[in-house]
Amino acid sequence: MTTTASLRARLLGWILLPLVGLSALNAWISYGNAVDASNEAYDRALYLASRALAEELSWRQGGLQLQAQRAAGYLLENHTGSRLYYRIADAQGQGLAGQDELPGPRPAAPVQVHYHALVQFDDGHFREQPVRLAHLTHVLEDEQGQTRILKISVAETLETRQQMVQHILRDTLGQQALLLLAAALLVVVGVQRGIRPLESFRQRLAQRADDDLAPIEPPGLPRELHPLVDTLNSYLARLGRLIDIRKRFLDNAAHQLRTPLTVLKTQLTLAQREATTDRETLLTAARKTTDDAVRLTEQLLAMTRAEHAREMYPHEPLDLVALARQVTQDFLPRAVQRDDDLGFEALVPSCTVQGSTALLHEALGNLLDNALHHAPPGTRVTVRVGPHWVEVEDGGPGIAAEHRAHVFERFYRAAPAAVSGSGLGLAIAREIAKQHGAQLSLQSPLPTGPGTVFRMTFATDAG
Repeated sequence: MTTTASLRARLLGWILLPLVGLSALNAWISYGNAVDASNEAYDRALYLASRALAEELSWRQGGLQLQAQRAAGYLLENHTGSRLYYRIADAQGQGLAGQDELPGPRPAAPVQVHYHALVQFDDGHFREQPVRLAHLTHVLEDEQGQTRILKISVAETLETRQQMVQHILRDTLGQQALLLLAAALLVVVGVQRGIRPLESFRQRLAQRADDDLAPIEPPGLPRELHPLVDTLNSYLARLGRLIDIRKRFLDNAAHQLRTPLTVLKTQLTLAQREATTDRETLLTAARKTTDDAVRLTEQLLAMTRAEHAREMYPHEPLDLVALARQVTQDFLPRAVQRDDDLGFEALVPSCTVQGSTALLHEALGNLLDNALHHAPPGTRVTVRVGPHWVEVEDGGPGIAAEHRAHVFERFYRAAPAAVSGSGLGLAIAREIAKQHGAQLSLQSPLPTGPGTVFRMTFATDAG
């Protein structure tokens, strides 16, 4: 079984991991800025050392003279704890004093001007160790007043710079670690307090009764959880409706099927005891009872399908004229057998509605079955389609006033007891109409005389 991370762990991960990355980026930037600042300061000291050395130079008796005064000696010998080396060369690069193997300025080296237009800084190696170099161009006059250009290079070892960089790095990382730890603690506390309403909500759900499908009230929950509660309430409403449909189906099946099955058992028992003639009569009655039970079962299943229409049958555009014509053709053999006058009229060339072909076929079939079943043989029955409606009209005796308000109820039979039927056909038709946003109406008697019209009217925006 695959385990998934808790909401607390996910929130901490989404908050702390980016925070760690941002802290690392900030530490890197701060460290770089600090290193640049320290280099700036050390380069200035290196420049001052080269200037101090230049101030002690003079040209006498045809040669370069260096007078190392106390201040210049202090700068060169004890410069910030690092070791300093120097080299003095002429304009052609010929060494005149100092460490001759000290690297001079590179022609292609990038010039970084900080303090004087004639100084540049560079990185190099001297005696197999890295150094920082300051190359100063100095103008010197000899005794005859001639101008001489000198190249003064001062190199500094990097021990002190590296110690300062390490110190800055330790301070920066230490501060970032403390800040990150404090942020982590605040995030943990915030997440813990933030998800506390979820635990309370879970406890309220756990305490609900098994049959309690009432909407959940979300007092005290954050606004971000309200859509979740609304979705859960919608699911509970659908679940409750499905449970009610199942209960009604079981209750109806247990109540309605018990009687025909009991009668069928009695008929078969009597058929075993009676003579041949009576046995044939009982078997015929048993066959009719079986047919009625099968019809009732089919109607019960049809009712259940109609109640589950939203989940089972997606709606799509369909032509009501073509559907009504097809249903009329399906019932034509039965009407001919009864000598009924079954006809079809289309007042519009086509009528497009949104719905399920199977369910509307079932509804219209039930209306036609009701007309043919309860009207006497030879009755005129018409299926008619108009703009956004379809109706079934029969010229039968009609429905009495005391029955009109109940004919759409389940298992209600307005016909005499001698006429068989499950009492579900019109209830199924009404349920299907309801699922399609349509209205099933009844008119009886007709303005022209006896008869009944069942009309299913769709909303004008159903097409």
